[in-house]
Amino acid sequence: MVPMLLYPCDILPSMPDVKRDEVGRRVFLLKQQRSVEEAIAIIRSAQGKRWNNLSEEDVGMLRLVLGELWLQADRETWKSYSFSRLTLNDIISLIRMGYSVKNGTLSKKEAESLFRELFGRTTTGT
Repeated sequence: MVPMLLYPCDILPSMPDVKRDEVGRRVFLLKQQRSVEEAIAIIRSAQGKRWNNLSEEDVGMLRLVLGELWLQADRETWKSYSFSRLTLNDIISLIRMGYSVKNGTLSKKEAESLFRELFGRTTTGT
């Protein structure tokens, strides 16, 4: 006689019900984080040794700035940005703009416009 196979729900405790919108939010955040980390990796690689001039705090601010940019840009626009074309001065400008928004000396709307302008120069033309 073949033993009866158990389904996972018979073995594992039930998982709490998670609403679809909560799952959607989590997936959205994971996509954002992955996209930002991929951009950081490209920037780091393109900068080489110059990357070491940035502090951990500056890299954290760059992550926040890129995260905001990812939220504002449609996916095709985001994909068209060539992060490897950013110069160290561009990166420092992004970080400074991030700190300026955080400190309230630059409005978020003005910063978004400046971000788009800077990244508009780095598009791949796709």
